[in-house]
Amino acid sequence: MQRNFHLDQMRVISCIMVIAIHVCNIYNRAFPNISQIDYSIAAVINSFSRISVPIFFMVSGALMASRQPNVKKSLDRFLKYFIITVFWCAFYFIWGVTYLDKTFDYHDILTTPTSKHLWFLYALLSIYLALPLIQTLIRNLPDKILYYMLTLFGVSVFGGYILDFLGISVKYPIAIISENQYLFFFILGYVLYSKKDKIIIKTKHIVGLFAVCGVLVAICTCLMSFTQNAHKDVFFQYRNPMLVLASMSAFIIMLKFPKSIPQPWEKFVSHVSDNSFGIYVFHAVFLNIIDKEFIMYKVPAWFGILLFIAIIFILSDIFVSVFRKIKYINYFF
Repeated sequence: MQRNFHLDQMRVISCIMVIAIHVCNIYNRAFPNISQIDYSIAAVINSFSRISVPIFFMVSGALMASRQPNVKKSLDRFLKYFIITVFWCAFYFIWGVTYLDKTFDYHDILTTPTSKHLWFLYALLSIYLALPLIQTLIRNLPDKILYYMLTLFGVSVFGGYILDFLGISVKYPIAIISENQYLFFFILGYVLYSKKDKIIIKTKHIVGLFAVCGVLVAICTCLMSFTQNAHKDVFFQYRNPMLVLASMSAFIIMLKFPKSIPQPWEKFVSHVSDNSFGIYVFHAVFLNIIDKEFIMYKVPAWFGILLFIAIIFILSDIFVSVFRKIKYINYFF
């Protein structure tokens, strides 16, 4: 399949933002042992970086949702990533026991990965297993029904998020539709990508919506955390309507980027896009090392966050580039 620079670029930016989230989490979770200024800086970067995971799913949807359903290919893909998931869970189990002195509850291993960031693989596996069904559904729905389905997904995801605030659980979800924000992003990515020529909203308004949503998430997080004198991340959830709107806006903005691309940036995007999966699964090693050997949040946030992101990204990219050249090992990157 011919490469799409805009989607590759989204993958690269999202990859860097994932590292930013994990670095910022260390600062945010250190509150109140850090200043409100450092906390606020981390919260702002964290808030805007939260679009990364939704965009990863949206890129996958844009690429795969409309393909001809093929059960064999889907099962092969599922099996491949199941093996990869088992490998990385085993790797981080050994890493956690030997280096981080962690203990694990074996009863939770199927629902709680051995490293928090591996949850993404769990969510991806659930979509890959159902992919032929999703593709069949998507390919046969007229636009009006497709938009209706997205609306129901929105009601389910946002409604569940709001009801959580009220302490109410949903016992009877909408038939076929469930409160699955990752499948929602997967289908949303396909719709936005396939209908991009029909989006008539001006770019400056989309940029404004992205900025407003990101700032509101940061403000709400800071206000709640400062009021309770402890880090509260409820507004960082991917079900938050503000984050969904920010993710949609960023996806559209990046689709509208100029088609004339400087060659060095194009090469960088192509290289990192190829390494993005490996960087995602492996970067936690360097994050763990830095977090264990140094008190990261002692470095002022305005400098430390960017420094740690750069170090982790560069080291991850170098190691993944090497591993991807080694036979058999490259399968897991």
